Amino acid sequence: MSAMSNLITLAVVVGAAALGLAVLKAKLGVKDDAGAKFKAKPLLTVNELEFLARLEAAMPELRFFAQVAMGALLDPAVPRSDGKAYLRLRGMFSQKIVDFVAQARNDGSIVAIIELDDRTHDAERDSKRDVMLASAGYRIVRWNSKAKPDAAAIRAALAPKAPEAATVDLAAARRRRTAT
Repeated sequence: MSAMSNLITLAVVVGAAALGLAVLKAKLGVKDDAGAKFKAKPLLTVNELEFLARLEAAMPELRFFAQVAMGALLDPAVPRSDGKAYLRLRGMFSQKIVDFVAQARNDGSIVAIIELDDRTHDAERDSKRDVMLASAGYRIVRWNSKAKPDAAAIRAALAPKAPEAATVDLAAARRRRTAT
């Protein structure tokens, strides 16, 4: 075979591969995102910013983190080697976010998960989330967005509680879940 026929054969093979790849991409819905545009969005709404300032002023001994992924707070209580069960449980919370996490400055322990409930919250979904978080030992504190607490109410709700309080919170979350 001559060099010219080898080049032609190579060009045909490369062309066919490129065409096949283009067809496969089209069938799979793969798009070229090179020209995709994005815009920044605020981390917190004006309402959430005001509430964060209220939390920080009421409890300076705590750190408050906003918009925390539940994946940073929870891990399935099954071994990763049980891939199916692990991924099924992880999928229950992997795309969910909590409004605020209160952390003790002195030792880094999580004091509470704080939710600011507004019209976008759904009681049934919230109850399921509360059960997951409470089963990991977290205390969940919920306030209505339109009736935000004052400093005294924040301090009372976030003050350290006795260890049995976590059990009470878990039981309450389960009762809320079964009631809906």
